[in-house]
Amino acid sequence: MSGSQLEGSRPWAWFGGRPGVDFVNTVRERATTWRELLESPADLAEWFVVAEISARPLAVDHGLLRQAKELREAIDQGIRAVLAAERVPAESAQVINAWLARAADRPPYLDVRERIPVLRTATAPSDARDALCHIALDAAELMGTSARDTVRVCASAPCSALFVDRSAARRRRWCSMATCGNRAKAAQFRRSSTKPH
Repeated sequence: MSGSQLEGSRPWAWFGGRPGVDFVNTVRERATTWRELLESPADLAEWFVVAEISARPLAVDHGLLRQAKELREAIDQGIRAVLAAERVPAESAQVINAWLARAADRPPYLDVRERIPVLRTATAPSDARDALCHIALDAAELMGTSARDTVRVCASAPCSALFVDRSAARRRRWCSMATCGNRAKAAQFRRSSTKPH
């Protein structure tokens, strides 16, 4: 995803760099005010489409929304534990592994329809549960491979969003320069301009 927001009725954030991270970021300002973006089943259904996990709206009920939030928090706890070089909480691993077990029902396959074969890891989700399996698999790949070394937490204390740092020097500090980065620069400028000379 590119940009800070794609079409949709909610202020979705797409700076995470991976579906599992963008899913965690459906809570904004997690460390302070906790702005929940998945308030209703319709919000989750919209997120799947806007996140390009599904080309069509998928049926979501309140029970699945609750399970989706449970998965989201398990991913967040897991990633933050990895970043702190701590053990991933057993409860978080259990939640993620339960979704991975369902994902195993849809094994990868080699698509040979074109001249050069392509490894396909999954077909389009047939339902919202499959979409959540896709997110769990992405998060597990992120935590369980060297990709974990690219995950960062936004340096803006109120924000604390997660993102994948793909910059050449691996020194990105902000989830987005357009928001948190600019706020930090403006605050630094205000502090420096009010100092006595």
